[in-house]
Amino acid sequence: AAAAAAAAAAPREYLPVPPVARKGHQSSPVWNYLKRFAPANQKGHNIECFVMVRGSDGIQHPCGCTLKWGGPSSGTTNLLTHLKKHPEEHQECLHASRHSSVGKELKLGGTPSTAGKQRDAGRDAGRDAGLDDPDEEDDNDDDNDNDDDGADEGLITMSQLQHQAVFPAAEAFRGGARMRGKIINDPVHGHMYFPRIVVAAIDTPQMQRLRELKQLGTAYYVFPGAAHNRFEHSLGTAHLATNVYEALTRTSGKGVRKVLDRNDMTSVQLAGLCHDLGHGPFSHVFDNEFLPRRVPNWDAKNPPWNHEAMSADMFAWMVEDNNLDLDAEVTRTVKKLITSDDAGVPRGKKFLWDIVANKRNSVDVDKFEYLMRDAHNCGVKASVDISRLVSFMKVIGDEICFKASEVYNVYELFHTRASLHQMVYTHKAAKAVEYMVVDALTEADIVWDNQISKAIWDVKDFIKLDDTILKRIEWSEEPAMQRARDIVRRIRTRDLYQYVNEYAVPEDDIKHFKPVSEADVTACQGDNGIPGGLKPEDIVVQNLKIDYAMKDKNPVDSVKFYQDYQDTTSFHVDKHKVSVLLPSNFLERKVRVFSKSRDPLYTEAVEAAFSAHQRKMYRTEQQLTPARKRPRGQLGE
Repeated sequence: AAAAAAAAAAPREYLPVPPVARKGHQSSPVWNYLKRFAPANQKGHNIECFVMVRGSDGIQHPCGCTLKWGGPSSGTTNLLTHLKKHPEEHQECLHASRHSSVGKELKLGGTPSTAGKQRDAGRDAGRDAGLDDPDEEDDNDDDNDNDDDGADEGLITMSQLQHQAVFPAAEAFRGGARMRGKIINDPVHGHMYFPRIVVAAIDTPQMQRLRELKQLGTAYYVFPGAAHNRFEHSLGTAHLATNVYEALTRTSGKGVRKVLDRNDMTSVQLAGLCHDLGHGPFSHVFDNEFLPRRVPNWDAKNPPWNHEAMSADMFAWMVEDNNLDLDAEVTRTVKKLITSDDAGVPRGKKFLWDIVANKRNSVDVDKFEYLMRDAHNCGVKASVDISRLVSFMKVIGDEICFKASEVYNVYELFHTRASLHQMVYTHKAAKAVEYMVVDALTEADIVWDNQISKAIWDVKDFIKLDDTILKRIEWSEEPAMQRARDIVRRIRTRDLYQYVNEYAVPEDDIKHFKPVSEADVTACQGDNGIPGGLKPEDIVVQNLKIDYAMKDKNPVDSVKFYQDYQDTTSFHVDKHKVSVLLPSNFLERKVRVFSKSRDPLYTEAVEAAFSAHQRKMYRTEQQLTPARKRPRGQLGE
């Protein structure tokens, strides 16, 4: 008895699946749904079922029933018998097995027997009538040991996570004409399952608009693979939000689960899906570059408009406009999750605000998703292992914490983000296109009587804005739109603003850095042969800031960790205890200059003025490369 108790208390280790089959035999298809573990539990069971089922609380989770198996010599009859509780998976096993009558008929090129068809028809009819729903958990099943403290309180393993991510096909395909859910195949996440209410939200004009918004804005003009849109990013975020929610409910114990209800999961899923509804044309270009030019009295430190608040407003309109079957409380919760507003959150539920838009430390599924998708589509290697981060999450003190062994992986999350900013998001050619797009939008907004900039105040006007606005400008016929059309024409013919040079702000000057303006650079020009000299409107100065998502602070200082699976307390990890190779600074600033004209007369004048500006500020040139003399007539890079 003591030995059995000790075995039950030991961490459960999942063994390779499928097990080695007997010589001349193929592995049974039951191993698609069952996993072996060691040591056996107190009942002597050593097999666990991972078929996804919906419990009485409405939450999808693995079945968790355990079985006893004697090894390859004992066969899999009792295991297949258990799968009868999950008719869809049971039938799939019969179809895949060469030993079953159904499998033999299929292998010979036939179809399942009439009796088999009648069983299938009867089962489907019973489902349509609402009978014998395989997704309803049997609370009286003696084999279900999900309530054992050891299983519930233990850390989720990679194999468990893998099975949790598998879509519940039984729910997706049953129900006849009733819409039950949808499975979407994605190049980053594979098969993603979305329940009925999420599918209803996806199939709305507000959500479908995101198909016309490039995730990376003008980076697509440099990285041809960066053709993905906000739409697929939003689907992926909802998918990861679901996985993280389910993982946390499993790893964090009954204390966390008992305060949750079925509306919480729905709220998290919809927040992940709808968190980007408020993005304007070319995503961050719109609110970071265009609106400050066109909205009167725009305060960059306290802007009167942001895409998060607009996302919440668009979601509320989506619910009303499409008559979505959502409780008013769910709608309010989703809006607060999107805007990271955790004021008045009930005790025990604050960790839900860490999943989609985490204002504590910026570790959330939105970041997970865009790093995975952007790196994948741009062909850039990411150093962070996001699957491990999700695997080793746990709620302690109403906050998502990570296993201490993953601290370096958390640093890699922010390092990957900074690397993508350096290599992709702020690529000099992408920024050149970005400034041209902003100039074109500005010219159009003036001609169209502020139609673009005023649209941010009304969701019904805002929904009309997307990346196709560049086409509207390009093919407009108003004579007053000629300047805007000319800029778009330059983009189409790759006649981009000329990148001239850049310099990194010295470390000691970062804290008190004052942004450099175009006038600051042109004021340092010498005799350059340009009639009237360089004017501020001839150049663009970019004040570039790249950080670890929390300005000059180390975001990992705001992340909490735990050591052992059963820990109920968390702690911070000092950076110096992790590695001496970690960065000492978490913010860098650079200053770049572009010439709107590619004429060497202008580019050389800009380069000379930029060098003089640096000497004035720092007594020496700080720029990345020495000033270059370009032959007359050369267009440059």
